[in-house]
Amino acid sequence: MRNDTTNPNPALEELHKLQSLIKDRIRSVVHGEAHGMYLHGRPGSSKTRLVCSTLDALGARSAYSLGHVTPIGLFELLATHPDQIIVLDDVSSLFKQPVALQILLAALGSPHDGSRTRMIRHKTNRGDTAVPFTGGIIAISNLPLRGHNPEVLAALTDRVYVVGYEPTDDQLCAQIMDIAAKGPKGVSPENARMVAAYVLQECKRLEIRPSLRTYVDKALPDFRLWESQRSESHWKDLVLSSLQQSAVMPQLEQRDLGRAERTEAERRVALSVYLEYPSRQERVEAWKDRTGKSQAAFYRRIEELRKTNDLPA
Repeated sequence: MRNDTTNPNPALEELHKLQSLIKDRIRSVVHGEAHGMYLHGRPGSSKTRLVCSTLDALGARSAYSLGHVTPIGLFELLATHPDQIIVLDDVSSLFKQPVALQILLAALGSPHDGSRTRMIRHKTNRGDTAVPFTGGIIAISNLPLRGHNPEVLAALTDRVYVVGYEPTDDQLCAQIMDIAAKGPKGVSPENARMVAAYVLQECKRLEIRPSLRTYVDKALPDFRLWESQRSESHWKDLVLSSLQQSAVMPQLEQRDLGRAERTEAERRVALSVYLEYPSRQERVEAWKDRTGKSQAAFYRRIEELRKTNDLPA
């Protein structure tokens, strides 16, 4: 096992220093010293993971929202969690909605009486609704604020900490290897390091910037699929296909999935046909069309489904 105290990785140490500053900004929101922060940076640099893990470590109560948020959706989120830290991930679309933006700015404002309570109002067909909000907001985006209109830039920078997070390739490579050493996603440290080394090697060869998401969310699941003998292709070919975003010609020997998996696949087809068609003749014809198997094979799979209670009565 590597001992980081005797053989530190300079790139990893630099990355941890960068992350310490971001963690302090998150702490300022959690402890009420700031109402919010806007964290932006390159895709795949684990911004969301950093925010959520820091909130968990602080024991902060939080609510998480990913992607498109409507004005009423944002208002209801704040109303449902009025004293919590709201994490808005991938918030670019929010800034294109004037009503949602006004709600967001109200939640980030500073009351004239010096209190932490900000009244957020939303007008509906049934009248005006007001919610007292005492929590904080952490927005995460791949885009810097300068990627939005000047009004948004001026309004938000006046209310929140804006932090750009741009780790270098070397720093991300070091973090990937550090994650691998812990045996993530149920993969042993030895295998996780092997997968990480291959990912980083191919990223360098293909001139692709390394990404934690590529490693954790794609390469490791590819390895698990192969290791559990649920893929025909070798995990390296699966990873390479993911990096190139295309179906690549396999370079390593493929394997037959085996009788057990083929049987399971036939059971799924049989169940689908059984539920989709009302008559025996239609079911058998559909079965033959989809599988090329005989009528006897269809009823054999149906009987197996009955024995496992997977067939509706």
